[in-house]
Amino acid sequence: MERQLKRRRACGTMEVHERLLREEPGYAARFAANEVHTRMFARATAVSGLRTGVAVIPVVVHVVYRNAAENISLAQIQSQIDILNADYRRLNADASLVPAAFSPVASDARIRFQLAVRDPSCNATNGVTRTSTTVTTFWSNTDNIKSTATGGRDPWPADRYLNLWVAGDVRDPVVGQLLGYAQFPGGPAATDGVVIDQASFGNIGTATSPPYNQGRTATHEIGHWLNLWHTFQGGCGGTDGVADTPTQALPNYGCPTSPHISCSNGPNGDMFMNYMDYTDDACMFMFSAGQVTRMNAALTGPRASILASDGLVPAPSSPVVDLWSQDTPSDLGLEPNPSTEPMYQSDDIWVRRQNDGLIVQDHENPEYRAPGGGPNYVYVRVRNLGCGGSGSGTVRLYWAKASTALGWPAPWDGSVAVPALMGGLIGSQPSGAIAGRSSTILTFPWSPPDPADYAAFGADRSHFCLLSRIETAPAAPYGMTSPEGANLYANVQNNNNIVWKNLDVVDEVPGTGREAAFGIGNPGEKGDLMHFVFSEPEHQWRSIFEWGSVYVDLGEKVFDRWRRADAQGAAIEAVDGGLRVLKPDAWFGLPLDPGEVHTISMRFIPRRRTRENAVYALDLTQLAGEGRDPVGGLRFVLKTIHRGRAKTYRAPA
Repeated sequence: MERQLKRRRACGTMEVHERLLREEPGYAARFAANEVHTRMFARATAVSGLRTGVAVIPVVVHVVYRNAAENISLAQIQSQIDILNADYRRLNADASLVPAAFSPVASDARIRFQLAVRDPSCNATNGVTRTSTTVTTFWSNTDNIKSTATGGRDPWPADRYLNLWVAGDVRDPVVGQLLGYAQFPGGPAATDGVVIDQASFGNIGTATSPPYNQGRTATHEIGHWLNLWHTFQGGCGGTDGVADTPTQALPNYGCPTSPHISCSNGPNGDMFMNYMDYTDDACMFMFSAGQVTRMNAALTGPRASILASDGLVPAPSSPVVDLWSQDTPSDLGLEPNPSTEPMYQSDDIWVRRQNDGLIVQDHENPEYRAPGGGPNYVYVRVRNLGCGGSGSGTVRLYWAKASTALGWPAPWDGSVAVPALMGGLIGSQPSGAIAGRSSTILTFPWSPPDPADYAAFGADRSHFCLLSRIETAPAAPYGMTSPEGANLYANVQNNNNIVWKNLDVVDEVPGTGREAAFGIGNPGEKGDLMHFVFSEPEHQWRSIFEWGSVYVDLGEKVFDRWRRADAQGAAIEAVDGGLRVLKPDAWFGLPLDPGEVHTISMRFIPRRRTRENAVYALDLTQLAGEGRDPVGGLRFVLKTIHRGRAKTYRAPA
């Protein structure tokens, strides 16, 4: 009998949940509040769909071992992190095995995991703790592994780290071999996290025996940590709180044959290849769009603090106070920022059309409203890099007409008003005192300019970019490490208290068009050859060039200029007065006189009608001169949204 149990996946999350409902004061109320938040989030994102950015979660792995074999290697731990990053970004090699019936709702969760580099005491770490124990077994209903006093290891603060405990035996006396268990959001911080049996953790070392040796146990349990339920929750009369997963009767084991029909859910049957079922590791390989919505709701509700964690930022050499915001998801607060990622994509600035940016911490395009129609809202996250003390400053937020060629201080200071106002101050606010290792979010109401004022710009009427500056001194250089000059890109790269958002969500609503217009120009004092270079972010589900075709509409005047300048470029071809971009790293060159400005546009055309949930991003960066120094740029985000066949939403019981 025991051998049979070992071959069947067992997850102890529901036992933990039911025990907390019985024993933990306030847990039931917090659980109910989280479901209310999930519904609010789902309504707020019903049109815009998947997040534009990528959430990065700091992870600490607590290895609790009885012998040398159980003290698993860093390589085995990293193999699990790599599996999580593949599964949650839909980069897993077996993603193509999703049946055609479910492929339209299979989704990239846009979540990434990384071992922490800063511990709770503000010291350097590799994100792994190791604890020798004499405890022979850890049962799911005691959480002994999560306490040093009971032979395990105390968690790191759950608001800043995802705690993973790995042990040699998490056997439960009732259900037999337990592969792992998690705690839903809302439980006590002292036990918050995920426990995994080391024989199912990663895919090397001690995790070599099938069928649970491909790291999917952690994928499944972290799904619970992000508020996902089993797809079979409650059986035919139950629900997992997700509209696009079929109701199913029971957990599936092994590797069923599709379709596997239960609960009259034909012709497609159970979504048994979902990570939240009980199939073998080799037979689970997808999350649905509805599940991604639930996870993102958790990351803007009960798990929101993890997005502001400093666990992935190296500790400073001294506990200095340093207010800053992130340029990119990989920004470590260094000055200058050594990253080669574009400096104009900060996730620490986002726009919402309603005042829901603390619920939905993701960017959408601003919307003009006639007087009396109410403002948009811009949110700025300000962090303190230091380990102790608190600091404060003044945050100034600016807008400018979207362009790949913006200088400083014009047009952000409102001094450029011909042929229309090109920029201005949205507002300034005191940051308040921000303690070391913490952050705050400031909210700025904003009424974008009337698109009618930009008729001279052709199609480029509604897109604007944003700049946030934290001033910690009243006079120049305002506390900046490097005094600001005319090169805006250099200002952002050299100072961690300046961040820039130039992002256009090209197609948020199906059928509204896939064209984005913007400005290019020469902000310098002499004529120069500008290079316009296309690139894609790393770890994208697939290339936008697989999805469809990308065109640059230069307009007759600019196209003629390009042809007369020897039609410089690579991986492009001339098409109908414009350029077709053939692949990443394509570029074209254009000589521009000082102060010269033009409007061009990008068009994105699918090769065929798509039924998928995906986010594609394409960067266009403008470089100047032979040295190809960055001038500016713009990120285009294209969403393709397919809702699938919905069922009535009900909260899990």
